[in-house]
Amino acid sequence: MEMFTATTALKGLTDPCPTPGALFSWASLYCKIKIPTVSVCPHHQAPFEYLRSAYFEPATDVVVWAPRGGGKTRLAAMATLLDLLHKRNTSVRILGGSLDQSLRTWEHLLPDVFSLAKELIVGNPTGRTLKLINGSACAVLPQSQRAVRGLRVQKLRCDEVELFDPAIWEAAQMVTRSRDGVHGSIDAISTFHKPWGLMAKVVDKARAEGKRVLQWCLLDVMQRCPPDRACRVCPLWDDCRGIAKTRCDGFVSIDDAIRMKQRVSLETWEAEMLCRRPVTLGRVFPTFDERLHVTPRRPTDGFSTGVQLAMDFGFANAFACLWIDRSDTGVIYIIDEYIQPGRTMDQHLEVIEHRPWPKARRICCDPAGSGPNDQTAISNVQLLRARGYAVRYRASRIADGLELIRRALKPATGPVTLFIHPRCVKLRLALAGYHYAEGQGEIPEKDGQFDHPIDALRYFFVNNTAGRVITRRY
Repeated sequence: MEMFTATTALKGLTDPCPTPGALFSWASLYCKIKIPTVSVCPHHQAPFEYLRSAYFEPATDVVVWAPRGGGKTRLAAMATLLDLLHKRNTSVRILGGSLDQSLRTWEHLLPDVFSLAKELIVGNPTGRTLKLINGSACAVLPQSQRAVRGLRVQKLRCDEVELFDPAIWEAAQMVTRSRDGVHGSIDAISTFHKPWGLMAKVVDKARAEGKRVLQWCLLDVMQRCPPDRACRVCPLWDDCRGIAKTRCDGFVSIDDAIRMKQRVSLETWEAEMLCRRPVTLGRVFPTFDERLHVTPRRPTDGFSTGVQLAMDFGFANAFACLWIDRSDTGVIYIIDEYIQPGRTMDQHLEVIEHRPWPKARRICCDPAGSGPNDQTAISNVQLLRARGYAVRYRASRIADGLELIRRALKPATGPVTLFIHPRCVKLRLALAGYHYAEGQGEIPEKDGQFDHPIDALRYFFVNNTAGRVITRRY
């Protein structure tokens, strides 16, 4: 991205900015804020890119993954100020992960409006609503279905999406409407620290649809380091490696960054400030790594034992099926997945048998599948065997099966033995997001999303391992 220099070549406060350079000058002149326009880290975007994406029409939905204290709330307030002043008859709503979070954006916005455009305000603004003489208006919303449903606005700014109620987030997707050349759009802005949280789903969905996720970290907003500060003894050296002296040009002070790092764990620092990855705390499979375990090519180890299917039965809950190849030496490659709720076993088999893979010689499944169906009195196991499949199932503790998966992901000695094809998107998300339920000890969360593909994988391991895995608590 190009670097801009602030100038005073502007027509006025309420005149739209025709170019990114004019937008940068407007922000510098009227809001007195220094917005980095060039990213420091590879594959990151400068914070100004968010302001540009939100301002120029036709605007589209924007996802922002940024650190705590990285300016995202301040920029959301500035984007709202620009919408109010430069786009007539535009309605904006601010929805935070909590009412307190919404009010943080409001606390940036309201002083700007009073200091810059007090004469444009209609009436006396209440604590949460504001209207201008050009017909544009803004309000703060609480986290509730009542506040979101029935709403019709041009812009919805959602701050700290990680803290949203998923049902409210879902309802919020239908509130925007385009009007007078202003396109309806939603800004999803947040830190990202839980691989099973809402922000993980928002980021994954955006990337799967080819949409851009704007991401920056502390280094992208940190101040230029003075030349007389010693690098080698600096607590930030492992993160910075000297680039703060040559490339950083933001607003977070070096001393503040050092103090923050000294107060937290390395994992929290890397997740919430460097935006490298969500924390592993609470994950069932903390060693799962996309870079290591996901590959479009089969491992070089010879595969000769034939493809098996692993199944977790369900109707209201999702039915999950995995195609798994296993070598003579125990290397496992998951070729494909099928995960679908609301269909009968016959319908599932119709889909499974039309996939472009050889018919599986064996199915490993949930022991509950041996029980008779309430409607047909025929069990799923009986149905599968009638279709010519060899079906294996055996009872096991959940912890035993999970330990087998963990052992394959990262054995104590020897190489990794579990690999996954990139097409298995839901299984990959499940391995990253499957987590323990808070306050329930060693019991993973039955969230209806991650548990079903993991259960199918667990049945495969349990039925392809001799003996029983012993896990002890101390």
